[in-house]
Amino acid sequence: MKNLKSNVFFKVGIIVIMILILLIPTTMVQELIHEREVIQLSAINEVSSKWGDGQTITGPYIAIPYNKYIKQFSKKDSIDKIIKIQDWLYFLPEQLIIDGTISPEKRYRGIYEVVVYESALKISGIFNELDFKQFDIDSRDIHFDKATLNLGITDLKGIEKQISLNWNDRSIFFNSGTSTNDIVSSGINATIPVVNHDSLNYTFSMEIDLKGSQYLYFVPVGKTTDVNLKSDWPTPSFTGNYLPDDRNISNAGFTAFWNILHLNRNYPQSWKGSHYSVQNSSFGTDMLLPVGWDSIGSFLFFTTCT
Repeated sequence: MKNLKSNVFFKVGIIVIMILILLIPTTMVQELIHEREVIQLSAINEVSSKWGDGQTITGPYIAIPYNKYIKQFSKKDSIDKIIKIQDWLYFLPEQLIIDGTISPEKRYRGIYEVVVYESALKISGIFNELDFKQFDIDSRDIHFDKATLNLGITDLKGIEKQISLNWNDRSIFFNSGTSTNDIVSSGINATIPVVNHDSLNYTFSMEIDLKGSQYLYFVPVGKTTDVNLKSDWPTPSFTGNYLPDDRNISNAGFTAFWNILHLNRNYPQSWKGSHYSVQNSSFGTDMLLPVGWDSIGSFLFFTTCT
């Protein structure tokens, strides 16, 4: 027995057995944590599906359809035919200013907390000199009468009131949906008067009351984009491609300011067709839930009881 206790292989075997035994409760805890994460995600999705998902604001941007001519080989006649199809021109604003107030609150599903919010957004800016000559398109093939201003909104359930667009001091109501899916697949649009004059500027403004959950993001489509956010939520997380230039966080809430230039992103101010993806440049804030001893104690108590 004495020789057995001094045997190295015996000691190694005992250690391996102890490790295997200890792995059993560790695995059980990991499985329990995973189960709780799945249930929490389900609770978040349930609340968000009724209230409004996390929101990303894209735009506004101008979309104008035009006639495009392409060659198409005809097997029947063995010749190339010229086919007319419709494509789109896109213009981004020279200046974009967004001022927003976020009012979050907690909702509960069982022991799980979900952050939802109401926001009030003021969006304004200017479009300068829509340059149609750069595209080398005959003006007769551009449908100026079908020009629209589009605003991407991730979850339209979050819109609380009718949205009115002030376009060069003219009031226009928005319609549901966007003109195309080239830039965003969910949002609103308004038919706007646009003429073929490069020197004409267009000013715009709108106010949006928008509900959502977990996060609020923006896409910097302006040549210069300024975003001001304030909230009484004390635990924000600033995420995305850009951090705020200035921020202040306290127990009373937070304020944050972003100033983003077109040089900071990888797409131009105007293009035609579906050549660019703008969503990858989004930024904004997540409303994190603070974790304290009360929350941990409740979780451990619930875990022990179940």
